Amino acid sequence: PYMVDTAGTVQGETAHNYMECSNKGLCDRRTGECECLPGYDGAACQRASCPTAKPLDGENRRSSTSSTMRRNVATYGGRSSFTGVASSNVQINECSGHGTCETIEEIAFNDNGNRYTLWDKESSMGCNCDPGYAGPDCSERQCKYGIDPLWTDDTTARVTHTVVRFKTPDAGTLTGTYAIKFYDVFGEDYQTEPLILTPDGMNGVDDHCVSVRAALLALPNGVVPSVDCNSAAINTNEGFTYTLTFTGNPGELKELELNKYLDGSVSTVSSTSGSTVEGVVYTKILGEFIDYFPTRCEGITVKILADSANGDDSWTSALVRPGSLGYIAGLSDSPNPVLTAAEKKILKACLGDSDGDMSNNVDVTNWDKGVVVEADGSPPTTYNMIGAYPHAIKVVPVETSTGYNKYKYGEYHLVWYDESAAAVAADKEFRVANLNNGHNLPSEAVESYVYTTTGVVQQMGWGNDNTDAGQLADNSGAGSSSTRIVGWFDAYTNKIYTNYDTSCENQPSSGNPRNHVCVEKGHKLFVLDSCWGAGDLGAATTSPFFGGPALANCADSTLPNHHTGNLYTLTKVYTQPLLSAASTNDPTETIDITNNPGTEKYVDTYVIEVNANFGWEGKKGDPENTNVQAAGGTRDDDWSDNTGIVTLFHFTPPDTTTGTGSSDDAYEYVSQCSNRGVCRTDLGVCQCFKGYTMDDCGTQNALAV
Repeated sequence: PYMVDTAGTVQGETAHNYMECSNKGLCDRRTGECECLPGYDGAACQRASCPTAKPLDGENRRSSTSSTMRRNVATYGGRSSFTGVASSNVQINECSGHGTCETIEEIAFNDNGNRYTLWDKESSMGCNCDPGYAGPDCSERQCKYGIDPLWTDDTTARVTHTVVRFKTPDAGTLTGTYAIKFYDVFGEDYQTEPLILTPDGMNGVDDHCVSVRAALLALPNGVVPSVDCNSAAINTNEGFTYTLTFTGNPGELKELELNKYLDGSVSTVSSTSGSTVEGVVYTKILGEFIDYFPTRCEGITVKILADSANGDDSWTSALVRPGSLGYIAGLSDSPNPVLTAAEKKILKACLGDSDGDMSNNVDVTNWDKGVVVEADGSPPTTYNMIGAYPHAIKVVPVETSTGYNKYKYGEYHLVWYDESAAAVAADKEFRVANLNNGHNLPSEAVESYVYTTTGVVQQMGWGNDNTDAGQLADNSGAGSSSTRIVGWFDAYTNKIYTNYDTSCENQPSSGNPRNHVCVEKGHKLFVLDSCWGAGDLGAATTSPFFGGPALANCADSTLPNHHTGNLYTLTKVYTQPLLSAASTNDPTETIDITNNPGTEKYVDTYVIEVNANFGWEGKKGDPENTNVQAAGGTRDDDWSDNTGIVTLFHFTPPDTTTGTGSSDDAYEYVSQCSNRGVCRTDLGVCQCFKGYTMDDCGTQNALAV
C-alpha cells in the first residue's frame, strides 16, 4: 500500500511490519499465546485459516489439559472480544475433511511446478481438494461427466487419443513388464496390473491391445467404462505402438504415464541385448470440455488435400512453402477439384473476421484473408505467406451411415487466402498450413463439413510497437521482415524452447522490442508442423525474410508430421539459467565451428510447457537468417542453427464469460451430468431432466419421465 507519515513522506516497505499477533489477534499476557481473529491461524495469527463446512463447535477444536489453557478458557471462554480462536485451539476439520490446507505457494507448486513468490506466499491459505470434491471448502461432491447428447446431433466429440510406443534398436529383444497410470477427469490416478512386453506385441494369438483393454477396464469403480485400442508393429520385431481412444472418458484428461519401475529403482522394461528401450507416450488428439468451433458453414462441404502429385508425392505447386502445404478443395474428382464461385463466397463469409477487428475486413463477404506479404532479393521477389491472423477451422466427416461414430474427431487446420493462386495454380487459393494425412487425390480424401470460430489466432512475433504495430508487418518492399516466435522441442516431451522470452510477466514496456502477444498459464497455442523454413542468408538475398520460402526437411508430402493441429493449453512459462556451455540466450549468435568444433550453442533458456507431449520433433534451424556462409559445402562453418524453426500460434478463445457469448461462439458440451441434469453436490449424483437417463444423464430416453 501507499503509506505516508504526517509530513507527507512516503514510507517504503511498511505494509508488512512485524506486529504482535500479526495485528490479527490479541495476546493473552498470562500465557503468551495469541487469540486470533476469525479467519486467521498460527502461533502469531500469521496465516489465513482454511474454510470448512463443519461448524467450529467443541468437537472441532483441539483442547489442552494444561493449567494455563484452563485459565485461558476460564477467563476468556475460549474467545476474545474479537470472537477469535485461541492459537492452540485450531480447526481440525479444515477443508471439510476432503482436502488439505496449503499455502498459496504450495498450491502453485502442486500445479505443474509453478511458482508463487509474492509477500503472502506463506500466509495466504487455501484448500487443495481431493479428486471428486470441489468448492472453497471442499464440501461439494462432483458428479460424473458426460457428453451433451443434443450437441453431437450436429457435430462430433473430441475425446482423448493417446499413443504408447515401445521400440528397441535390436530386433527380437524387447522384454519385461510395465503398468499404465491412468488419470480420470478429476485428476485421480489409477494403476493397472502389470502388462507383459514381447518384441512384436503379441501374447500368443492376441495382440497387446487385448491385455491393455482388459487391464484398463478392470480398474476400480469402472473408472474406464469403455476404451478402443489399435496396435501396429514397428519394423520386424523391433517393438510396437498402440493408440488408446477413451470413448468412455470425455473431457480433457491428464496424459497417462507408464510405470516402468515396478520393482523399485531398477527398470522392469529392458532389452535382452542390453540396448536402450524407448518407452514413450504422447497425445494424438486432446480431449476437450468446450467446443470453440461450434458454427457449421452451411451450404458447403469440402476436402482437404496435400498440394502434391499422386504417385511420388512431390510438391506440385509454386504455392507450396512454409505455412502452405495444402488447400481446400471441392468435391470434383477431376485432377483439379474446384470450389464453385458460389461455394467460395460461402466459405469466405463463413470464415469472416480473423483478427477481432471488423473495420479492416474486405470484399462484399466482409472477411479477412489472413495473409502477409514477404519479399527478398533485388529487385524484390514477393511471396504471399501465412499472415499475422490466419483463420482456424475444424473439419468433421460427413455422415455416411445411420451408425455414425460420434467420436470421429474433427481435425483442426489453419487456413489463409492466397490470391496469387489464380496465376499459379487455379482454384487452390484457400491454403492449408498443416496436414492430417497425405491425401492428394479427391477420391482419397474424406468429404467434410467446415466449422468456424470467433476466436482469434495470432502468429506470435517479436518487434518494436512502432514498426510492427503489434503484429507481423507487410514486407512487400523487401525491407525489414518481422521476427517470429519460434521454438524447438524433443519428440515425446512437452517443453518448447523459444527464441525470446514470451512470458507476460517479463513483457518489455511499449516502444521496446516485445512480444506481439505474450503468454501465461492457461493460454492456448496451436503447435503444428508446416515444414517451417530454416532461413538462409547465403541465398543471394539482400533482405531475407524470417524463415524464407523454402521448406525445411520436407522433400515431399509424406514427410510432414500428421495430426499436429492440436490446441494445447500452457501449464507453465518461465526462464531458466543457462544449463551448460552449449546454452545461450542470444538467438542470433554465430560460432565458427571450423576453428572450434563441437561448440554449437542452443537457445534453451526460455521455456513453455504445455499439457501433453508432442509426437514429433520440433527441429532447429535458425530462421533468423544469421548464417553468413553461402549454401553448400562450407555453409556450416558458421554455426547459427541455435533456435527452433516451429512457428507458434496463439489462440484467444471466444469470450463467453461476459454475458454476450452464446453457443454460437463456444459451448461446453462435456460437463457434469452432460448439461441434461443437476448435480446433487451433497451426494455426487446426477438428477436428470425429464427425457434423460443414466448416471451422467447422457442418454435420451422417451420413457425417462
